[in-house]
This record gives sequence, C-alpha cells and structure tokens, in this order.
Amino acid sequence: MLARFLYAAYKRGYVFTRWRKRHVTPPGVTLVAISVLAGIFGVNIFKTSLYQIMAAGVSVMAVSLLGSVVPFRLKVRIHRILPDYATCGDPVTYEIDITNLSSKPQKGLILYEDIQDPRPDFETLLSKREPFEHLRNAWDKNTLYYRWLWLLQKNQKARFRQVSLPDLPAGGTTRVTAGFIPRYRGYVHFSGVTFARPDVMGLFCRLFQIKKAQTVLVLPKRYLLAPPDLLSTRHYHPGGIRLASSIGDSDEFMSLRQYRPGDPLRNIHWRTFAKTNELVIKEFEDEYFVRHALILDTFSPPGNERIFEAAVSIASSYIASLQIHESILDLMFVGNLSYSFSSGRGLAHSGKMLELMACVEPCEDKTIFELVPALQASIKKISCSICVFLGWDAGHKKIYQMFKQFRVKAFIIVVAVDKLKMEQKMVQELTATDRITVVEIGQIQETLGAE
Repeated sequence: MLARFLYAAYKRGYVFTRWRKRHVTPPGVTLVAISVLAGIFGVNIFKTSLYQIMAAGVSVMAVSLLGSVVPFRLKVRIHRILPDYATCGDPVTYEIDITNLSSKPQKGLILYEDIQDPRPDFETLLSKREPFEHLRNAWDKNTLYYRWLWLLQKNQKARFRQVSLPDLPAGGTTRVTAGFIPRYRGYVHFSGVTFARPDVMGLFCRLFQIKKAQTVLVLPKRYLLAPPDLLSTRHYHPGGIRLASSIGDSDEFMSLRQYRPGDPLRNIHWRTFAKTNELVIKEFEDEYFVRHALILDTFSPPGNERIFEAAVSIASSYIASLQIHESILDLMFVGNLSYSFSSGRGLAHSGKMLELMACVEPCEDKTIFELVPALQASIKKISCSICVFLGWDAGHKKIYQMFKQFRVKAFIIVVAVDKLKMEQKMVQELTATDRITVVEIGQIQETLGAE
C-alpha cells in the first residue's frame, strides 16, 4: 500500500518538476525564494518592513503569471539532423533546422527536447534495484526514492541542455546546434520539442509543443584494449562459409571439369552444356576457416548493474577491435532464449553486433547453465574463444572445463567489484598456464588496455 502511494506521488512529482523547470525562469525562482523568505521573517509588521518586499514580489509574480497563461502559438517546422550512432559518455552534437512558417519574425524563444515518458512502471520500481542501494540507510531503501531517480535516468538515456534560439525570420529557415550527453546505452526516443517564450518581466514562460518522433542508438562505452592472442588452427566446416548464414547442405565451389561416368547429375553445369553441348561437372572443396566465439555472461542478480555494464563494455571493445575479415566471430549470450550471432568473413558487419550490445539486458531469473547446450552444439567448430563472466560459480567452471576438454583456447575475463576477493575465490583455477584474468570495475583500461 505504501509503495503504491509513493509511486503515485513520484509520478506526479516528476510532472510538476518538469513543468516548473520549463515554466519558471531562474529569475522567477529567485523572486519566489525572496518573497517566501521575506514572508517568513516579516510576519510581525510592527518590527520589520520585510513584508513590503513580500508584497512587491507577490504583486510582480501575479502580473507575470497572468501574462504567461495567454495562449501561445507558433507555426514552425523542425527537422533534426541526428548522427547514426552515439557512444555512452561521449558528448553528442547535432543540428536542428527550424522553419518559421508565419509572416512574423519570432524572437526570444528557448527550445527543449522532449523524449518519451521515462517514468518506470510499478512492477519495475519494485523489482529493479539501484547499484548502490545496499549502502543506503533503511529510510532510503523503504521510500524507494533513489531507486526511482536511477530508473528515470536510465530510461532517459541522456542529459539534454536547453537551446536559446536566435531570431527566426518570417518564412525563413534557421539552423541551430544542440547536444546531449549519453549516460546509458540503448535507444533515445525523441518525441518532439517544446518552445518556451519568457514574458516581459522574464519570470515565467509560455510553452508550445510540437510532435517530432526520432531515435538515435547509443552504443556501449568502449575501451582501447589489447587484442588477445587468438592465433589458432582452422577447423573443418561442412558446407563451407555459406552454412554460417544459411540452412542446408552445400560445398564451396572450386572449378569445372569434364563429366565422368558416375558423377551426380545435380553437379552438372547446365549453362556450359547449353553453350557447348558437352557435359561439364562443378567441382567443390570443403572449407576450413577460423571461428572465434565471444561469450557474454548476462546472468546478473538485481543490484549488479555496474558489473553487467562493465562486461558489456569489455565485450563491445573486443567486437570493435578484433580483425575478423578472414575469420568468423560468434557472439553468444542468453536472454529470454539462447542467442548466437555471427559476423566476419562473408557475413554481417561487426557494427550489427554493437547494435545488439547496445540493447542487451541482464537475465535475472536464469543461470549460466542455460548457455551450456548451445555451446556444446558448436564447440567443435570453435577455434578459440573470449569469455566475459560476471562471477565464478559452478556454471562458469563447467564452461571453463568444457573448453579444456575439447582443447579450445579460451581467454577468460572475470569482472568483479573487488579483484582481491575474486582471486582468492578462484585461487585453484588461477595457474600459470590458464588464461584467466580478473578485472576490477574502474580498472578495465589499466588491466586489459593496449600498452
């Protein structure tokens, strides 16, 4: 019951705060504060004249507020010129074309970007936990306020700044520069813009909204990491490279030769037969090539958001830096289902994988054992692998032993909050011959970075 009351209060508080920031200018906030203080300390009108300051402030605010409720209309058209991608943490600038469709110039306008409603639903507020919630006191945990703020920021994805517009000439188009700072990966959904016009006294603003939906994808933060030693032998793949992106049985075409008795009819090159009236057979060869696997551990309990985001950044850094022109890279992780995506030689570009990494979410109701069947089905085709783990338990040990059993070279990265504690937990597995690296959050570049 209390949680629902708090949720309703936070939703209304968000609407009021957003309205106040756009409707009341900084001078208006200052005047309101002065009037309130003057009213508090000037209650006794026989000992102080502060009440006169309060009366003057309230009068000015009343006149300005009445002027701000006058209907405000604009005839404008906007067009954002957004980048294809943004990167978490890197400032982004873009341009907006504003066309004034009216016969009068427009002056003194302020532009605010609108995004889709970032308020989380009630179930999300109860189930998701803020990364540092375990450090907060009992009052903060029970009121869920900081959890609410964290979910708001996560859904907003970016921090926008207002844009003071130059004069818009009648019938003309003006291009302005705007920007934002992405704070979380994923899609930023623009819903429109709000134009604000301060009143004559500059205390309150009249608002006018225009709908204009657009999106931009924020990619995970990436580091300049030293590529691991992935040199390995090529493995045989029945059907060649084409089976990496299609279903069926096929081979890699090599050359043409004359027909011999007993050759299958399906291998006859009919175009050559139509031209020369001679039977010619297509020869094929089986193909051997290198196939890397990048395994991302998505099994994170609530509250481990920082560890999961660090793992996503590490995996994205390797996707962006690995040279896979002559090999195939398989990205494997588990969400609602087990997923495996391939890029590299003859397949999709690695940029598609980065798009997937921008939207991957932690899996809180399963364990890493869900990934074992998918890995067993393809481990014989894998030349070597990079594993990014969020911990070290029975499931991680199972995958680690599987690679050793099939003699697949594995480069294992374990992300931890405390590196020393994790190394003590893994002391039996950390030998000189095993390629297991424990990475502490905040030390990714120092531990895995290129020298």
